[in-house]
Amino acid sequence: MAGSGIDPKGAPMRKLRSRMPSPAMVVAVIALVAAVGGTAYAAHQISGNLIKKHTIGGSKLKKDTLTGYQIKNSKLGIVPVAKRAAHTYWAVVHNENGNGNATLVRASDPGMAVAESGGVVNVQFPVNMLGCANVAGRNNAGTSAPGAGFAQTNVSAANNNTLEVRTRNDAGANVDADFHVIAVCP
Repeated sequence: MAGSGIDPKGAPMRKLRSRMPSPAMVVAVIALVAAVGGTAYAAHQISGNLIKKHTIGGSKLKKDTLTGYQIKNSKLGIVPVAKRAAHTYWAVVHNENGNGNATLVRASDPGMAVAESGGVVNVQFPVNMLGCANVAGRNNAGTSAPGAGFAQTNVSAANNNTLEVRTRNDAGANVDADFHVIAVCP
């Protein structure tokens, strides 16, 4: 019946009334507004200038955010595979005909030296050569093609930091000739 407040099945209709939020709902809404507002305020107020140096750990940084400018090379260690390159020594020696005239043209380390005596050029390295793999080859100190032949090496019995290098022609006879020598150490 229209306007009687009773539905067709006979149950009384409840009047719609405005409801007040519960105290728990009021507290929840206040907490939500404070959390969102506080985060926005902090994001606006805190800049990189306010963060003390060395207070943010590496695990907190986003991937690929650091550049070479922020990284101090002296604090980096040796990459495991690159360790081999750190223990590689080489020399380029010019050795004209005649005894005692071998000269070091260039080398991997400034402390290296050469001396020639009795058909042998002694190349002094900064480390013990006993545990190293070494090889020498006939080659020019400059840009011209090397002469035919080969070079032989062995660790000096008198000084373990020295390799003895003998250069030979294509027939195997001793000759004075330019060479390159390399040693790879563990």
